[in-house]
Amino acid sequence: MDYKNFQKILIEKALAAGFSDCEVYYKGSKHFEVMIMEGEVSDYENSALQGISFRGTWQGRTGYAYTEKLTEPAADYLVAAAKEHAELLSESEWEELYHAGDAYPALEGENKALERLTTEEKILAAKKMEHAALKGEDSIASMDYCVLDTDWMETAIANSYGLSLYHAKNSVTAYVCAIAKDGEEVKTGSYFWKGNDWKQFDPVATGRKAAQIAASHLGAAPIASGKYKVVLDGPVMANFLGVFCGVFFAENIQKGFSMLGGKVGEQIAADCVTLRDDPLLPEGYASTPFDSEGVPCYNKAVVENGVLKTYLYNRKAARKDGVPSTGNGFKAGLTAPIKTAVTNFYLAPGQRSQAELLADMGEGILITDITGLHAGANTVSGDFSLSAEGFLVTDGKLGQAVEQITVAGNFYELLKNITEAANDLYFTSGGKGAPSVRVREMDIAGK
Repeated sequence: MDYKNFQKILIEKALAAGFSDCEVYYKGSKHFEVMIMEGEVSDYENSALQGISFRGTWQGRTGYAYTEKLTEPAADYLVAAAKEHAELLSESEWEELYHAGDAYPALEGENKALERLTTEEKILAAKKMEHAALKGEDSIASMDYCVLDTDWMETAIANSYGLSLYHAKNSVTAYVCAIAKDGEEVKTGSYFWKGNDWKQFDPVATGRKAAQIAASHLGAAPIASGKYKVVLDGPVMANFLGVFCGVFFAENIQKGFSMLGGKVGEQIAADCVTLRDDPLLPEGYASTPFDSEGVPCYNKAVVENGVLKTYLYNRKAARKDGVPSTGNGFKAGLTAPIKTAVTNFYLAPGQRSQAELLADMGEGILITDITGLHAGANTVSGDFSLSAEGFLVTDGKLGQAVEQITVAGNFYELLKNITEAANDLYFTSGGKGAPSVRVREMDIAGK
């Protein structure tokens, strides 16, 4: 049975069984993955999944149920299971469903040409990527991995109030990690590309970039501890945003899990800092016209020129504060509850290049990689202490590679100490983005 007929039948069955309202959330996906090792396919996957999340109000309580089957018996099961679940809960756990009536933005997320790619074309591109990485630098000895994925996903939400939404999107992602050697010294360098326009993907350039990153870190050494002027590479700043974005979630602020309570309208960052959540970003990694609750999405500045403009809300948190949802209620998976999440969340870029930021800094460190973010970062206080790698900057130019150092600080203070953002906006595969940023100074622990 197709999802549209299943949604219709399920809603009819639920209302007939005594549910006062209900919602059917459908998710379907297709995933292709190929891994190349030494010019041959070492791993291959081609899979498809679909599933239904059902929720409805039974005697003033919200019950949930899930299935991967779109059959009439599965619809009967969902109604019975959701009723049983609701009977175990209190009325305080009731969830109001979203009513239809709002206008939704037009957003094209599916590139039909990408779906027409053959398996042979994908494998050939992955092989080119590996070959380019192996030949990219003389010091490259082997590969850690070389993977190419294509993904297609569709989401459909329907409820008893007449809501009926659908969105499909697809993408291709290439991951490559090269291993460089110099005597006994070994370094790895990884790079990835993601988009939904195959014509923009250059497997040779992607492979060479990984090789260059690996080779550039050979000869790295620790430096003396102290306070240093710093430029954070775009991927590094994007990773900071990925870990600390929760401080802008209203549900965390309401629970006391953020230091930003009561600070809307206040200056919380440097004037050059603008943080945006843009679900309608063309070809954005996390672009969507509606959230998992059916609320229309819209582009917004969370922080603008250093001023906190809004928290991010799902519907439950919005009701507590008496404000509309910002369209940031999302499921992490089919069986997951609604939580607040960002879409394309990024620090807006500036006008100048990273090289110009380094030239202005003169002396300092370019941090190109950090590790241990989840263990070494306190997402409530904002404190962090992380292993890092990068390069010394001397007379505005990159010099000695640096390793075995620790960078420590506080995320809230980091936002205040950014002096300029570069123009090299970078997005992670999860939709967090940032350009390189120059920071007044940071504490570095070395030898």
